[in-house]
Amino acid sequence: MAPSKSSIKNLTALDSAAFDCGVCECPLKPPIFQCEVGHMVCSECKEKMAAAKTCHVCRRTLAGGYKRCYGAEHIVECLKVPCPNKANGCSAKIARYAQSAHLQVCQYRPYQCPAEGCTFADRHLSALKNHLKNTHKWPSTKVYDGTSNLALVDGFNVIIPCPGSRPQPTDIWRSFGPSVYHMLILKVTRESYGRVVTPVHIRARDAKECRLKLAYETPCGTHRLEYAFNVPSTDVSASGGGGLSSPDDRFDFVVPKSVQPLDMDTIKVAFSCWYL
Repeated sequence: MAPSKSSIKNLTALDSAAFDCGVCECPLKPPIFQCEVGHMVCSECKEKMAAAKTCHVCRRTLAGGYKRCYGAEHIVECLKVPCPNKANGCSAKIARYAQSAHLQVCQYRPYQCPAEGCTFADRHLSALKNHLKNTHKWPSTKVYDGTSNLALVDGFNVIIPCPGSRPQPTDIWRSFGPSVYHMLILKVTRESYGRVVTPVHIRARDAKECRLKLAYETPCGTHRLEYAFNVPSTDVSASGGGGLSSPDDRFDFVVPKSVQPLDMDTIKVAFSCWYL
């Protein structure tokens, strides 16, 4: 009688490097190749070392090059590890080599605070919004469908887009609850020629891309300048790169000092956004 199949629980790998490529040190994934002694390499490194005549570890002659190792492929496919976001509720168990790809789409990965040096993280975007407001004192403003007039201070300004038209004050919490699905951060930097507004869209996991329109008017109201542009998105998670977007990904909106002088505490801009 054939023995029944069983799963091995509470397995501990004393040396996880045993499942890494001997050249690039990345987790091994099929197809896997080895020398005649058993030193393993991934397919990419095998191709890069096609001209090599000896093993990268033992220096034995490779007669015909590295050979396919089907046994190791079966092992790495069978060994599953829990998602690093298990504490946040993710129950997925994935092959070790697929962990990085899973983290890119995991619905339970936490949002990290984009403030430099801050280690706060939470899986709810609304918690991040409260953290930015209460801990870092970044001013927070709710905006609704249509155009909103904003007074932006130097530094970081948090904008919370809310669906629909502006409700009555007693209806706000009941209508929208504590959930936040989108957040924009407008960073205002004071330069010699005026103020520069740099927007970043912080999205929920399945949120759409954001398009933003900013505008300003001359004090007498005779001239108006507005720009509409796509805003770079981030989920400020470790797997998403953490932090805000790089300068190369950003569009800066400039309010010249001839329109709103530098000695003003705030700048006034018209704001509207929608999702693509």
